Amino acid sequence: MILIFVNLPMKGQVGLLPVTIGGAITNITNKAHTDVYTDTFPDGITIDMEISDFVNLWQTALYYEEYEIEFTPEEVSDLQH
Repeated sequence: MILIFVNLPMKGQVGLLPVTIGGAITNITNKAHTDVYTDTFPDGITIDMEISDFVNLWQTALYYEEYEIEFTPEEVSDLQH
């Protein structure tokens, strides 16, 4: 499970689970902010990030979540540097 952390406009951060994000739009009062809609925040949560940057972060997290590589003990070499 991958979480992404983003800054809130005033103070603090929020952690989001990428697979629960349903959409994102540019905030209508501040173009530098993005409103993100998730299962946890169905009414949306405003973050301090432009939408293009957020979408890149979101897509990257989804990519790594889908192609997460896990190794079994048998696959890991005894020699590690």
